[in-house]
Amino acid sequence: MKIKTKNIYMMGFMCVGKTRVGKLLAMRLNWKFVDTDECIVKAAGMTIPEIFANRGEPAFRALEKECVFGVSAQKHQVISLGGGAVIDPENWDRIHATGLTVTLSYPPEIILRRAARKTNRPLLSQGSEQEKMAYIKNLLDKRQKYYRRADLILHLNQEIKPDFVADMIAGYLGVWQ
Repeated sequence: MKIKTKNIYMMGFMCVGKTRVGKLLAMRLNWKFVDTDECIVKAAGMTIPEIFANRGEPAFRALEKECVFGVSAQKHQVISLGGGAVIDPENWDRIHATGLTVTLSYPPEIILRRAARKTNRPLLSQGSEQEKMAYIKNLLDKRQKYYRRADLILHLNQEIKPDFVADMIAGYLGVWQ
């Protein structure tokens, strides 16, 4: 199978399934899977909540940039990006130049429900449900223009099985199982 792209970048807001779908897509393509959050954790020697608490978001973003530039130098990878990675213009230029971008999108209600099941989301770790929903909506509004730049955008209005989403992306690439 020959795909005319160096890498595939999974982007979108937190809890939309970039990692799960990315892993499945990488298996379908027989490519390596890379999660930039895992790369950051390894480089920092601490969890993402610990990085935010001990060093702050600017330090996290610096580590994220280092990771993006490092992984983008390789090829034949499906790369799951952190929700804010594409906001940085240098990151975006590098990502856009080295692969195909895919945005996964869910409504805020589904994002909040998914985030409630996770404990490693420092940006959603405090506040009431209403405050968290307001935060999600506000951050989504700020980030939408960045997510819309993707080569492929999948707006999912209900929970979709990750296998099916990976199949949709594989179909877009012309890769059928």
